[in-house]
Amino acid sequence: MAQILPSIFGANILRLQDEIEFLQSEKTGILHVDLMDGNFVSNIAFGPNQIAALKQVSTMVFDVHMMLANPESHIDDVIKTGAEMVSVHYESTPHIHYILQKIKKAGRQAGVVLNPGTPESVLEYLLDDIDYVLLMTINPGQPGQVFIEKSLEKIRNTKKLIANRNIKIEVDGGVNIEIAKKVKDAGADLIVVGGALFNGNAKENYQLLNKAIQ
Repeated sequence: MAQILPSIFGANILRLQDEIEFLQSEKTGILHVDLMDGNFVSNIAFGPNQIAALKQVSTMVFDVHMMLANPESHIDDVIKTGAEMVSVHYESTPHIHYILQKIKKAGRQAGVVLNPGTPESVLEYLLDDIDYVLLMTINPGQPGQVFIEKSLEKIRNTKKLIANRNIKIEVDGGVNIEIAKKVKDAGADLIVVGGALFNGNAKENYQLLNKAIQ
């Protein structure tokens, strides 16, 4: 069954603890947390210290999306945050296996992230090392972009590539209520939502998003 993963980057920064309490009251299973360095992507957000602090006031599973250059230098600090899921961009390092193995050795779920222009075929020799694939459906690092429709084909192709392996497909970027249904129907298991959840009546938005993927 597909799941909505709220992205805390889309929440009100001045009310983060309240937003976390709201999500927990809605029985949210997984919280998506972006780690951005201002280098690999233009934005800066949520370093390991901030993620660890958020983890201390939450019972949700944390899904940390590493959007940073030289992830080899930061992976130990990310693991120390207590995050149960950690994903790294294929494009950010020539040492992708090394990082995935570090995540797995720490007992966490390991994910590979693909930018919109990166073909799903690069996953072929990584499938035995990952628990999930995160497909970016916008170019990473900037909110407010429009969902790339070609991503639906990429989701379907990734699902075929995974075949019967126990690997989930996560999507992130430009997802609203209508698109949530589309990506779920294409084969997505984990659907990251930011602005479409937190802008306006969050409780009502959350209910509508969950209804769309049933």
